[in-house]
Amino acid sequence: QVVLRSPLSSSSLARRGVGVLAMWLFDLSLPPLLTLLVAAPAALYFAVSFVRWFLRWRRKCQRLEKINEKYEMLRSVRQDALYHYGWANSRGDFKEAEGHEAHVEEIDRKLQVLKGQYEAVEARGAEAVDDVALSTFQVVTDERPKEK
Repeated sequence: QVVLRSPLSSSSLARRGVGVLAMWLFDLSLPPLLTLLVAAPAALYFAVSFVRWFLRWRRKCQRLEKINEKYEMLRSVRQDALYHYGWANSRGDFKEAEGHEAHVEEIDRKLQVLKGQYEAVEARGAEAVDDVALSTFQVVTDERPKEK
């Protein structure tokens, strides 16, 4: 019995040292090859979309964390200012207490700005607040000067 083999059959390609991938591609029939050609761009599109979504989500989380760190730092400073306000009042140093009160009000305004920024980033994404807004606070014009 004689077996006729094509010069491009997978066994002849293997004997010639052609790689496994080339043999697999050659052995594919036309419908799976067309499926591969159609599925590859779709898979690439979804992969790129996922990467973009992941990067946006990560940037949003980083911004929220940055805002939260500043908020917690200011909350700690506010607690200290309130303590000193009460201490100055108990000593009878009312001018110093007024200075501490003004400082607490200033911190309250800054905390409100940070809260607004946090809510904006949470609702609309990382692009809602830029880095400049994170490093500087809104200037408040009706602020009382601190007295020492």
